[in-house]
Amino acid sequence: MDNFGFLFAANAFVWGGIIYFIYTLKQRNRELEKDVELLKEAISKESR
Repeated sequence: MDNFGFLFAANAFVWGGIIYFIYTLKQRNRELEKDVELLKEAISKESR
């Protein structure tokens, strides 16, 4: 029962990593959505 501190720390570390990973994926997704919108605008301007 003395290792609950280590168990909690490891659990917190893993969840922190998961949250950070999800945050970075959201950032990349936003950047890709901006790029797609710019490409759509460029394609629509060229097709006119």
